Amino acid sequence: MSFSSAFLDKIKTSVKISDIVSRHVNWDPKKSNLSKQDFWAPCPFHKEKTASFHVDDTKGFYYCFGCQAKGNIFSFLKEMEGISFFDAVKLLSEKAGIPLEIDNDFKRSTTSTEEQKLLNINEAACKFFTKYLFSTKGSIALNYLKDRGLSIDTIKEFKLGLSPSKSDGLINSLVSEGYTEQDIENAGLAYKPENKPLVDRFRNRVMFPISNLNDRVVAFGGRSLNTTYGAKYINSPETKIFKKGSLLFNLRSAQKHSKNDPLVIVEGYMDVISLANNSINNAVAPLGTSLTKEQLQLIWRVCEEPILLLDGDNAGRLAATRAVELALPLISYNQTIRIANLPSNYDPDDLIKQRGKDALKHIIDNSLGLSHFIFINEKSQRKLDSPERIRKMHIELMNKLKKIKDIDLKKMFLAEINDRIRKLQFQKNTNIKQSQGLKSAENKIKPRTQTISRIQAAEKEINKLEAEIMFCLIKNPIFIKVFKAQLTGLDFSDEFFQKSFWQIRHEQLSNSSDIFNLISDQATQKNPPLKNHLIYNDKNKEEMSRNLLLNRITTLNLAKNRLESLKDLKIKIKTQRSDSQNKGESFEIIQSEYRRAMGGSEFVEDSILRERKFDTESLDVFKKSERKAFQKK
Repeated sequence: MSFSSAFLDKIKTSVKISDIVSRHVNWDPKKSNLSKQDFWAPCPFHKEKTASFHVDDTKGFYYCFGCQAKGNIFSFLKEMEGISFFDAVKLLSEKAGIPLEIDNDFKRSTTSTEEQKLLNINEAACKFFTKYLFSTKGSIALNYLKDRGLSIDTIKEFKLGLSPSKSDGLINSLVSEGYTEQDIENAGLAYKPENKPLVDRFRNRVMFPISNLNDRVVAFGGRSLNTTYGAKYINSPETKIFKKGSLLFNLRSAQKHSKNDPLVIVEGYMDVISLANNSINNAVAPLGTSLTKEQLQLIWRVCEEPILLLDGDNAGRLAATRAVELALPLISYNQTIRIANLPSNYDPDDLIKQRGKDALKHIIDNSLGLSHFIFINEKSQRKLDSPERIRKMHIELMNKLKKIKDIDLKKMFLAEINDRIRKLQFQKNTNIKQSQGLKSAENKIKPRTQTISRIQAAEKEINKLEAEIMFCLIKNPIFIKVFKAQLTGLDFSDEFFQKSFWQIRHEQLSNSSDIFNLISDQATQKNPPLKNHLIYNDKNKEEMSRNLLLNRITTLNLAKNRLESLKDLKIKIKTQRSDSQNKGESFEIIQSEYRRAMGGSEFVEDSILRERKFDTESLDVFKKSERKAFQKK
């Protein structure tokens, strides 16, 4: 037997069959009994509306009363994902953290003779390319990789290589090792033009080996060193061992690092390698195509919540949008994606080189949830200056979310989007006085004069921030394009600034100096110190000006969010009676929330200090009681 019964039983007890099946079905809440580990769902093997597919965690089996499909956790993976028994056991053992217990005879028999030949020839090609890179003829390519910031260790770790410029360099080497021209062609390493001899597919290209889940080379990607002709990147064609849409670059290696950090999905080979070169080892990339369903399923086997980190250009944003649309019908409570937004016209490698590794980690750590990304992505593409336009976006968002198959999850997404739409509408009506009719409620929290002065001070500060941003943009128009992503969705409370900003962004403002002087005058009225603020005009201090602008944009967004929260709480106070029956939303809780918001960062810091002090004191008391109990014994 290839695997012992004890080994297979160990996996069965370590991994619940319902966890594996839940990636492909939505449980019926009426028929399922979670406390008894008894689950029902529509069958994933045939089309049906009723829940006739039964999964029992205690017995570790599944059975469909409709099509009679049945089996255990291994057979489900085999049938559902089209993999071998060996691969199913291997995947589940990795998930359980149990080392494989396998005999050598079975290891050899899992691959057919033809497939084994293809694997061997690709391994031989990989060694040839690597050797050629480190030869005297590979110096230009090696220097290119070094200039990209890659260390020799990283180059060797990824087995990078170089293909000769000769049309038969690889062919001659492989033939000398006993492979036929047909073998080489079958492996996708060469092709035969019409009425011409066989030629190498890859010539004068930096080579990126592509490995399968067993860490065997199955294909290559090649980057041209001469961009004047031919495609920049080409991949091996599909073969019996290589299906482009079913593999990911660096998945095997990244999975080893995904226990502590989530997988990061980037755009290409060099992004993955550059991140690894900077000790970020959990990145994977599609193989020259858009992300596929099969690739997502592969990723979810390793990581429940991977992070999509694509380039900050139009192509990257379109790719992110396509990935989101692909993921929506597939997401569930234990498989989804997050999106990390790179600055405009940056890729991960550029960001690391210009701002450092910590800047990239900050972007990854602050990735957006799926619903949040969908909302801001839609919002950034529209001018939402009327209720009609807001409503139109709302309807289109609702239609998009209908793709979610998990009913409960769909409801939660819809509720969150509805809440964001309400807040957006509220934000657009900033001219309406929210303080009317709230005097009595606010007086219970703070004296009326004190409350008004705080809010007025906050609004004055926002006016100053807006003035600084507009002043900077007028003095440095190039920043409008440089910081396009950061400026997207920026909303000015000042009507004149909002109109001027929209016109500048859409290049509908003439170059009349009178108009620009008018904007500058308005800005200096809001913030008088700007009259002597020369930093924006000083080319020698451009970097300082850039940093100052980014700081002001961030600060403005934070200030507006806080003010919005305060106003929401005011509305709650107005509408909530002190004798409310809703204990979770009592008047006292709202008062507490209001005080917290008004207190700002000082309140939060004080709370943290109090909690830490409490934890320390509680621990000391516990230790003393344990000591006394031990002495008594």
